[in-house]
Amino acid sequence: MGMPLPNTDMLQRSHCHQVNWQGQPDSGQVSIAVSADCLCRLLKHRQLHVEDLTCLDPATKSKVREMLLFLLS
Repeated sequence: MGMPLPNTDMLQRSHCHQVNWQGQPDSGQVSIAVSADCLCRLLKHRQLHVEDLTCLDPATKSKVREMLLFLLS
């Protein structure tokens, strides 16, 4: 038996519907921490798009910039 292949439809970029979390002032955003390796992998495989990111501090912005330049080379 072969290895199952991922559903290619799930790998495509899609927009999520807005979830109304009751009692939350800004339900349009979440803040998370992810390892640099994981972020690089997600960007490389186009499972996350740079226009969807916002860096919260200058050090992170610099690391993400370096990562993007690396991925372009």
